[in-house]
Amino acid sequence: MFITVVAVLCRLGAAASGSCVEEIVTDSNMTPDMSMMACAVGAQAPLAKWMGEHPIYHANWRLDRYKCVPGHYEIKGHA
Repeated sequence: MFITVVAVLCRLGAAASGSCVEEIVTDSNMTPDMSMMACAVGAQAPLAKWMGEHPIYHANWRLDRYKCVPGHYEIKGHA
């Protein structure tokens, strides 16, 4: 099954609606051994690493939540 990991990131200190965005972090094409269970249980540490290395989201952003989505996912923009 094809799985997409989607992170919902919000600006620190921004309480206004529209301050959160969705980003596709990885999918099972990039991580072939990923299962739905592995994603749900083990995605937090890789997400933290991804955020720390990202040119935009490494500072002044927080991970609000993430989701493991079966199939291809279309980003909706603001979360």
